[in-house]
Amino acid sequence: MIRLFTFLFLASFGASCFAQAPDAAKFFDDARQQTADIRKQLNADDVEDAKLLEFRDAASSLGAQSEALIADRTPKLAALQARLAELGPEPAKGTSEAADIAAQRTDLTKQAAALDAEIKRAKLAALDSQQLAGEVADARRTNFQARLSQRTASPLTPTFWSDIVGALARDGARLGALRDGLRAALADSFAADNRLYAFAGLMCGVLLIVLGRWWAVRALMRLTADRVPQGRLRRSAFAFAIVLATTLFAGFGVQAMVLGFDWHGAFSGAEKAFANAVVGAVFLGSFVAGLGYGLLSPARPSWRLPSIPDAIAERLRLAPALFGIAAAASLLLNRLPVVAGSSLSVTIAASFLASILHGVLFVWALARCGVVRPREQDDEPAEPRPVWLGVGLAVYWLGAFLILASSLLGFVALANLLARQMMWLLIVVSALYLLVRLVEDLFATALSSRASWAQRTLGLEPRTLDQFSVLLSGAFRVVVFLFALLIAFVPFTEPTDLIQRGSRLGGSLKLGQMEIAPSAVLGAMLVFAIGWFAVRTLQRWLGERLLPTTRMEPGMRNSVTTLLGYVGVFVVFAFSLSALGLSLERIAWVASALSVGIGFGLQAIVQNFVSGLILLAERPVKVGDLVVLGDTEGDIRRINVRATEIQLADRSTVIVPNSELITKSVRNVTLANAEGRVQFRLPLPLDTDAQRVRDILFTAIRAHPGVYEKPAPSVLIEGIQNGAIVFVATAYIASPRQSGSVRSDLLFDVLARLRTDGVALSTPYDVKLRPVPETTPMG
Repeated sequence: MIRLFTFLFLASFGASCFAQAPDAAKFFDDARQQTADIRKQLNADDVEDAKLLEFRDAASSLGAQSEALIADRTPKLAALQARLAELGPEPAKGTSEAADIAAQRTDLTKQAAALDAEIKRAKLAALDSQQLAGEVADARRTNFQARLSQRTASPLTPTFWSDIVGALARDGARLGALRDGLRAALADSFAADNRLYAFAGLMCGVLLIVLGRWWAVRALMRLTADRVPQGRLRRSAFAFAIVLATTLFAGFGVQAMVLGFDWHGAFSGAEKAFANAVVGAVFLGSFVAGLGYGLLSPARPSWRLPSIPDAIAERLRLAPALFGIAAAASLLLNRLPVVAGSSLSVTIAASFLASILHGVLFVWALARCGVVRPREQDDEPAEPRPVWLGVGLAVYWLGAFLILASSLLGFVALANLLARQMMWLLIVVSALYLLVRLVEDLFATALSSRASWAQRTLGLEPRTLDQFSVLLSGAFRVVVFLFALLIAFVPFTEPTDLIQRGSRLGGSLKLGQMEIAPSAVLGAMLVFAIGWFAVRTLQRWLGERLLPTTRMEPGMRNSVTTLLGYVGVFVVFAFSLSALGLSLERIAWVASALSVGIGFGLQAIVQNFVSGLILLAERPVKVGDLVVLGDTEGDIRRINVRATEIQLADRSTVIVPNSELITKSVRNVTLANAEGRVQFRLPLPLDTDAQRVRDILFTAIRAHPGVYEKPAPSVLIEGIQNGAIVFVATAYIASPRQSGSVRSDLLFDVLARLRTDGVALSTPYDVKLRPVPETTPMG
């Protein structure tokens, strides 16, 4: 962590630290001498990583000072050049000029030349510092690979323990000296002149550790229940408060003890370093334990943030304390050999113990998580485990096995690195999850349509406040995700060096003029995976969080998210090709090579894809429209990259290629107006009272609850056909999808009313029978 913050400080604020440019001549001499000394030491063998870190910081400092000098001299040079331009060009030979102007031009020219020389030298110094930083990175990469591949005697063999026994006399003396020094320091702490401060620090520390957290947790619980608005913010704020209380009370309790013991300088040298290591270990262990208590909350299931079953939370009740003890013990085991000055054998043994401790603890926690399986309760199946959670558990199972196997086989450095990395990832994920939940709940409570004070203060509509809340929480998620990627591999000295080293060992593949290395392939795959995940997350966030707070209709929302997905995947694919090492010229070469296949085999697919983009952009049809395409009539349910899904009245689905909707005539019933129309014809005899029938039809139409008053219904006489008057009735309803049922209801009602009023529905026919005349037979 100290290295990380030092690096971030230098990277972020290095330029501001050297805002005042150094003296140029002295800086160039010192930079040249310092660079030469660092390169001379880099050429020596067995340079420790701590020394390499100092070299890297020095190179960064030189680069920052060079940039500061350039930033200081560049505007001055521009000002001098502007003044020279105002003086005009130097007159030709033989032409007289005022003496003061000539002297001024000469002076300005000398100053400009000097500044230009300094800028050029500063640029060379900046380039030299960059090259030096690269050389330091190469040296650290070599040390990092050497440590990981270094193998010692296996702890399962007598050689491992014989080396420790052989160095026991010397290491025992050093550890004994540290123990005696601590005893003497404690004895001095309770001397007459420091006894009061020692007892005060001891009592204060005990009270903070024993009673402080107990009181703080209950006080914070009452505070959040009384002062925090009801909702998710109560749970996240209480979990965050538990983490703070556990960390601060335990850490400052031990710090108070050390401060009381060392009030008059009783600790010095190794004793003071050991006391500081103990304080740091307690802070780290209490923070890890507080995270576990805040997220698991085994005693208060209703306050638990993550959706962890109660049975698993109960089985992991001891996990926060055990993980906190393991983190603190690991830090002490790594610091104790350095403080005591122990030999390499003791250092390896301490790393072995820390690795075994972490590996066994991970196995225990994973086994406790897997004991309770999803069971059916109340005749309802339990929710399936998320895919990412299953993958994470599998990765941690594999990591725990590698830690134990590497430790027992003698690869102690590799095992210790994996243990620290797994513990660090667990801490980072837990802490950032809690932070994200807290901030999102804070935004949702303070900036939402339910926050009356925000509406009064800002004067914004509730819908706008919801949009601000979602946008701020989404932006915070992005920042946290990027920060997590930055700090996720802190335990690694150089995490990207493993991939680069693997690419050197594995060689590269040449395809014509293109050279593809394994590191480039892994990088492209990583870029595509992260980009695809980011695009899907953004789509889900837009579709479920942001767009529902706008005035967009559901069809438009679906079109926007779908089009964003296409564009996002295309951009991610382009970045992946760039990470693979394909420049724009090479991408064009690949595209030209594929053009023949596209022209023959993929023509229809490309046509449908482009048609889908046109549909999403121009929106002649959208999701939810009622369309008629030839003999197909139904609602559009989804517009995909290749085809559109249309649901028919019988609930079946027709898959129509997108090109059909672009190249053929399509009737969109709901494009301009979503209202429907009901119309039916009614032939009646010629002797029917037309006005009476008109009133009956109007009464029946207006009595139906689904008919609109505006536009007003109409009843017209279309004409006289085949001896009958043809009435045409028209009414308007909410949706064309209801026209069939409304038409049937109206016809039932109209026929009943006509029969009740005695209106004949058809012309009666009078059939008369005439006798057949008799015929006279022929004689």
